[in-house]
Amino acid sequence: MAAEWQTLPGADIILRASGGKEFHAHKLILSLASPVFRDMFSVPQPPPTESSKLPIVDVNDPPEALEIFLQTIYPTRSPLITDAEMLVTVLRLADKYDAKDVLEIHKEHLSSLSRNFTPIEMYTILCACGREDEAGAAARGVSFASLDSLDSNPLLQLITITQYQRLVSFMTARDRRMREIVKRHQGQLQLRGWSNHWCPSDASHQLYSGIITASLQAAFEANPCIQVVEALNVVSSATLTFSPCKDNCRYNLQGLQNCAERLLEEFVTMARELPWK
Repeated sequence: MAAEWQTLPGADIILRASGGKEFHAHKLILSLASPVFRDMFSVPQPPPTESSKLPIVDVNDPPEALEIFLQTIYPTRSPLITDAEMLVTVLRLADKYDAKDVLEIHKEHLSSLSRNFTPIEMYTILCACGREDEAGAAARGVSFASLDSLDSNPLLQLITITQYQRLVSFMTARDRRMREIVKRHQGQLQLRGWSNHWCPSDASHQLYSGIITASLQAAFEANPCIQVVEALNVVSSATLTFSPCKDNCRYNLQGLQNCAERLLEEFVTMARELPWK
């Protein structure tokens, strides 16, 4: 069944997408939405063929994306795109045809789209939409692992070298701050201070604190927006595999968790407040 906009009377041009799919459209609507189409139609069009009865313009765009693009510029309900690659393709078409209204319309959808995309995807999409301040908020949740995967992601084509470098610089600064926090807290991660009584040996405590620190760092690096409860579950799992100290010290597990919670909260606060320059 044809979409509502394709059934409007008075079509006077056919846009032929890659693969040969044809869309009947209206020069006036296309020209109002896109200066590229307006310039295109200002020159004589190829004569219609006997089979089509309308001039055909080969645009060689992906048919699914072109259909969404056209549906957006027509006075009908704009589609909500929930697929990252499709959104990228439509945004690229909007850029190709200089159709600023298409960008604006899909900007309005971004807040509802955020739950469908990863932080790195949202960063690239927001940059493409010219919303770099909001892109900074998305950057705070980007992990280095997801940055590595961006190399093979079509979303990379949406951002400039400067935007990519800005993201990397921000993440590098965040990583450096995190390690400074860990170093500053090393003394506080000694279990002897959290014990129910003084332990004559802290060698095992040092090992224990290293396990806790490594667990928190790994959890934060994998997800800079991790919630405290989630991270403490990781810490609790690590403590279950640790042998009690040889002096039978009864460590205070709640005290350990409190210290770990404060450390993680400092990570999260740092990531939230780190300047986006």
